[in-house]
Order: sequence, then C-alpha cells, then structure tokens
Amino acid sequence: MIARLAQAPREALLAAAAALLAVLALWPWARWALHAPDRAPELAPAAASAPAALPALETFAEIAQRPLFTPGRRPSPTTPVAAPQGLRLEGVIVMGAEKRAIIKQADGHTARLGEGDTIGEWTVRRIDPDHVLLVAGDRRLDLTPRRARTR
Repeated sequence: MIARLAQAPREALLAAAAALLAVLALWPWARWALHAPDRAPELAPAAASAPAALPALETFAEIAQRPLFTPGRRPSPTTPVAAPQGLRLEGVIVMGAEKRAIIKQADGHTARLGEGDTIGEWTVRRIDPDHVLLVAGDRRLDLTPRRARTR
C-alpha cells in the first residue's frame, strides 16, 4: 500500500507533464484559429479568376545579365546573331490565352509584343512557343529564339 501511495505522485506528475505537452502542441493551431481572417475564403475565388498582369520588362534585366543555366552565371561572350532586319526573338511568354513575344531590336531596345502589334514596319501575325511570324506587306519574317549551346 505504501508503494502504491508513493507511485500516485509519480503518476500525477506524468499526467500533468502529458497535459502540458498537449497544450504546447495545440497552442500554434489554437492561436492561428483565433487570429485567422474571416474573409479569406471570399477573396480566393476572385483573385483566381482575374488573369495576372505581366510585370515591366525591366524587372527581368538581371535574368539576362546572370543566366541561370550558364556556367559562371555570366552571358555568353559570343554576340547573338540577329535577323537581317536587326530583330532577334528573345523568348515567348504564354499565360492562358495571352501570348507575348520578346523581341530585341538592333538598337538594343526590347519590345514585348502581342499578335497584331507592330515593331518598326513589321506586324506580329502569329506567336507560337518556338517561333514568331512577322509580316510587312508581302514580306514574311519567321523569328526563332537562339538556343544556348549545351556542354
């Protein structure tokens, strides 16, 4: 009986420790539940339905200066070959139904164009993921991006 009385405080201490650990484990969830915004579910569908606007081209300047898949993260020392009209396709952006072609001009300026937009005398007729078709009167210019060499 004395052994049982000596064991009772130990069991009470273990029960109190288990209760304390349970409270500590549930505290982050309880704190979040008390402070969670009430209107969050209402805002989620509205944000998902609106297409995202494309950021300004200058936002991506560092990507061109430090290419991700180039050893040393520096641009290739070779000068990319431009089309005879001085236009070079840098890339194509497709977001849902919206397509944009990023075209670098001979003077170094970059334009982000959609189908029907013009650059100089050229009008963008069609944008595909691997090429862009430009037309000027009866002339056609098919631009494709220059691929980096792999080692």
